[in-house]
Amino acid sequence: MAKTTMQLVAPLVILTVLTIATITVTVAGADTSAKRRGQEIHLFEVTVRMLDDMDDDYNYQLLATVLGSVDAARSATFETEPGTFSAFLTNNQARKLSKVPGVLGVRERDDPVPTEGH
Repeated sequence: MAKTTMQLVAPLVILTVLTIATITVTVAGADTSAKRRGQEIHLFEVTVRMLDDMDDDYNYQLLATVLGSVDAARSATFETEPGTFSAFLTNNQARKLSKVPGVLGVRERDDPVPTEGH
């Protein structure tokens, strides 16, 4: 049985549309950023155990265990006060920090809205 041209065109059109749709979804879902998963930087709030003999650098010292130095910790810190601080960290750094003795909790905060002049 010979098929007519119209009988062959309909399945060909459907196949073409499905192929284009698949390509579109694949390209749209592709990660175009250069950062790998877990390397995006977010603002995290960290709650720490309060000690009687806490000095001003206590929060920085806790953060330095993950970042490598107190200077790096100071650079990453957004806000700090006794018992809590906020810092810009990757997801992986936040996960590591949550396991540091003295850290009670780490949660992602909304990123701050840039103000004029900053």
